[in-house]
Amino acid sequence: MKNEIVSPSSGGLKGVLSDEDERTLQLKLWQLLAKQTEMYTMGDSSSVRVEIAQALLESIDFCLDRYLKKSGNTKELLVTGDLNELFELGKKVVEEDIELGKELYKIACNSAPEIENISYGDTLRSIGGFFKKYDYRYFAQSIPCDIDYQLCNHMNESWQGIEYINQYLGRIIIENDFVRKFEKNLVESLLNSYCSDYRGLLINLYEPVATNAVGLALLYKNVGSLCVTEADNLKLSGLFETMSMTPAKKALCDAADRVCEELKIGDASSMRYLRKTAEELYPRIEAALSKGNLGGVFLSF
Repeated sequence: MKNEIVSPSSGGLKGVLSDEDERTLQLKLWQLLAKQTEMYTMGDSSSVRVEIAQALLESIDFCLDRYLKKSGNTKELLVTGDLNELFELGKKVVEEDIELGKELYKIACNSAPEIENISYGDTLRSIGGFFKKYDYRYFAQSIPCDIDYQLCNHMNESWQGIEYINQYLGRIIIENDFVRKFEKNLVESLLNSYCSDYRGLLINLYEPVATNAVGLALLYKNVGSLCVTEADNLKLSGLFETMSMTPAKKALCDAADRVCEELKIGDASSMRYLRKTAEELYPRIEAALSKGNLGGVFLSF
């Protein structure tokens, strides 16, 4: 492909600037991109393929944005400040993020439930390789690993690079800790009811466990048993048939709080995660009620 360079844009950086400030910032980004390109090619060339140039620019954008987030500054600082210095400070923030990520990875591995699931295991191993392949100097926005295991609460698609990895690991640690609150044989029995090939298919281990725990809490029953009987489902149907969306979602969130209380979960992030999971059950419950049976939401085994 012909060597060419892309035009810098500050569109990815958060904040609103005047047209004049945007032009000033774009010129500074152009100069910084030229410097990064020369470093990337080790002085051999001042131009690269357009795909590489775009990736280098996105990396600059990522590092600057990480610095703005960490320092609490706004985009205006990029116009008034020394962009080269701010970029170096951004790379230092990314270095700190990487060290945090390594610690989170250790915690995620050590807290993993002793339950076989191929996508879960493959994903954790691949994230381990991320820290060897990640080149934050030039491609800080990249995610050089395969993440197949889907979390219960989906990730923000705007996250990139090490920020994405750290957010993912933080969530998987929450899920790990929750699943490990229950007896392994009960979790496996529930998962088998949820999906007979739970070991091989792309399923989330936390979601069915959290769902049944919330269902039992709604009935003020022992959360640790995990099993929602057919009689329980009839009671839950009767409960939700009398509720509109707002009180139903409140009941689900209140039940999530009772689960946390019973399981002695005091971490605020874990509590919010379960409340979100519980609240998002409502559309499934509403659809199941129209068919007259909540057995597909709260599982028996």
